[in-house]
Amino acid sequence: MTADERWSRVADAILASPVARAAYDGEEPAELAPLVDKTRHHAYRIVDADVEGLDPDVVIEAALGAALAVALEARRTALESLR
Repeated sequence: MTADERWSRVADAILASPVARAAYDGEEPAELAPLVDKTRHHAYRIVDADVEGLDPDVVIEAALGAALAVALEARRTALESLR
């Protein structure tokens, strides 16, 4: 299995969740927007207060979708620089 196939399988698994898909596409609900934005730009700054009152499964799915978007973009950029 190639690296592209592995990345595709990971993305497919994450994006099977509607919450993750919305966060990936930048179309998350308003109550998740601050968390998704922080995940995209400063994930290391997320604290308990950022997720207080949110369903834990929703938090994880939104964070995974946002992180996947950032990771795939970074991967594309890195691969383009090697060409």
